[in-house]
Amino acid sequence: MVLSGGWWGRAVARARGASGFLRGEAWPWRARAARYSSGRGPGPPAVSELDKADAWLLRKAHETGFLSWFRNGLLATGVGVISYVQSDMGREAAYGFFILGGICVSYGSASYLLSLFLLRRTMMLSVSTALLNCAAVTTVALFWLCAVSLYIGRLEVEIIQDDGPNDKCQDKKKEDGKSDK
Repeated sequence: MVLSGGWWGRAVARARGASGFLRGEAWPWRARAARYSSGRGPGPPAVSELDKADAWLLRKAHETGFLSWFRNGLLATGVGVISYVQSDMGREAAYGFFILGGICVSYGSASYLLSLFLLRRTMMLSVSTALLNCAAVTTVALFWLCAVSLYIGRLEVEIIQDDGPNDKCQDKKKEDGKSDK
């Protein structure tokens, strides 16, 4: 059976080209490490200014995506705080906004960290720089979580303390010598 003609031939040629991509031949840094490890031949090509500019633009676009998700999370959290203060019905909606803010901050942080490690070489980042960026993103996300946790904890304390002022008023009346008639 001959596969050289027609659409079968083109499909086989495409499959052969795709297998090179799966073996790592499409990524020159992997092929260079194996090819130049013997010490013969020219070294890897120098990185051009255009490659550096592309890496810088990719890095800035990547950071902008994270900042956008984080900004939306802060905005949802702020709306939750405002809705809690406005009315009793807003208190129920506030928890929904807190959850929405948490989803935005969590997804933005997780997608940033995952794509940082997947695109580290494309962005020309060293491992130490990537780890520093991961530490910064994780710290910012944890600060947001601590702030929301403390605020929600404060809200719960206020709900529990609602019975407190009535008891203080009764104690004050008893100190004045007036009876509770």
